[in-house]
Amino acid sequence: MRRVAILKLWTPILLGGLVMPSHVQGFSLHGFVEVAGGLRVTEDSTQPKDLVLGEGRVQLEVSQEWKAGPRLFLKTDLLGDVADEAVKVDLREGYVDYSPLPNLDLRVGRQIITWGTGDFLFINDVFPKDYISFFIGRQPQYLKLASDALKASLFVGPLSVDLVAIPFFTDDTVLTGKRLSFFDGLTSQIVGKDASIVLAKPPQTLANTEWAVRLFRQFGSYEVALYGFKGFFHSPLGVRDPGRHELFFPELAVYGGSVRGPALGGIANLELGYYDSLENRAGGNPFVENSSIKYLVGYERQAQTDFTVGVQYFVEQMLHFESFKASLPPGLPSRDEFRHLFTLRLTQLLRYQTVELSLFVFFSPSDLDYYLRPAVSYKFTDQLTAVLGANLFGGAKQSTAFGQLEANDNVYLRLTYGF
Repeated sequence: MRRVAILKLWTPILLGGLVMPSHVQGFSLHGFVEVAGGLRVTEDSTQPKDLVLGEGRVQLEVSQEWKAGPRLFLKTDLLGDVADEAVKVDLREGYVDYSPLPNLDLRVGRQIITWGTGDFLFINDVFPKDYISFFIGRQPQYLKLASDALKASLFVGPLSVDLVAIPFFTDDTVLTGKRLSFFDGLTSQIVGKDASIVLAKPPQTLANTEWAVRLFRQFGSYEVALYGFKGFFHSPLGVRDPGRHELFFPELAVYGGSVRGPALGGIANLELGYYDSLENRAGGNPFVENSSIKYLVGYERQAQTDFTVGVQYFVEQMLHFESFKASLPPGLPSRDEFRHLFTLRLTQLLRYQTVELSLFVFFSPSDLDYYLRPAVSYKFTDQLTAVLGANLFGGAKQSTAFGQLEANDNVYLRLTYGF
C-alpha cells in the first residue's frame, strides 16, 4: 500500500516534468536514473547479509526562475532500497532564492552547504554528512546532507559575508550496525546488526538554533576565508548513559580560517579550526569529546595531460590531553594526543576522457589504519556511465577510525543514465 501511494505521488511529478513545454521561460529539468549494487567481500559474523548496497534510484532536479523575481529549486530522489527493504522519497534540496537588495541574496529552505578547502576532509565544513553512503559506494554527492536553513549572503565591496541560521538540527548518518559493523567503545568489541544504541538529539527549540558565519575575500588569485559556528557536534560524541548506550550531541563552537590559491604549478590550500567543546572545556569528562585544534594542508597538480595528483596532510590535536588520560576509566580505549592523516588522490583519464581511473587513499601513521577507494568509470555515451569501485579498510587496532571497518570491505557497481 505504501509503495502504491508513493508511486501515485511521483507520477504527476515525472509526467509533469516530461510534458513541460520547452518554451517555458526560466524552467529547467535534469536528473538521472541509476541502479547500484554492492557486496561485502570479507566475512563479518555480526552481519546477516553480505549485501551492503542494492537500490534503484531516480533523481529529479527542477528549477524555475522568474525574471526580476525569486528562483525555486527542488532536488528529489525516489529510491527503492533492497538492503533496507523499503521505498523512500528523499527531498535532497528544496529552497527559494531571492535578492531583495542588489548586494543581498537570501536562500530559504533545505540546502546543502559546503565550506572549507578539504578533499573529503572537513574542518570548517561543520554541516551534516552521510558517512554510510560514502562507505558503501553511493555517488560522492551523497556524502553531504542538507540543512533546513536560512542563508543570507551580503556583498560589501570585495568582501562577501555568509550568515546561516539552522533552526532544525540534522545529525550525521553514522555507524549504528545497521549495514556496517563498528567498534563499540563502551563494550570494547565489534558490533553489528544487533547493536543497541539510543541517540538523544537536541530538542527543537529556538534556543538550539545553530549559527554559522563565513567571511570571504579574494586577494589576487588567493581565496581567504574566516569561519565561525555555534551549535552542536553533528556526530554523537557524548555518552549520556553508558548502561543504556545512550549517546548525545554535545554543544560545540568552531573558529577557523582557510587560504587557497596557486603554488608551484598547482593549487595549494591551508585550513585550520579550533573546536571548543562547550560541555567539556576542562577535558576531564571522558564521555564527552574534548576540545581540539585541526590543521590541514593540501596540494593538487596536473602532473601531465589527463593525469592529476592531489595530496593532503591533516592533524587533529586533542587539547587537555592529560586531563583526558587521568579521567579515562580502566578498560576503555585510549587515544593519542595527535592524530595524523595523509590522503592521496590519483586521477587518470583515458580514451578521449571516456575512461577514468581513480584512487583515493586515507592513511594514518599514528593510528596505523587505512581506507582505499579505487574506482573505474566508463562513459558509454554522454548520458550513460558505469562505475566499478571498492571500499577497502584495515588497521592494526579495531578501535581506530578505519581499523574498526575491516570486516566491511565491499565492491560496488553503479550504472547511471543522466538526462
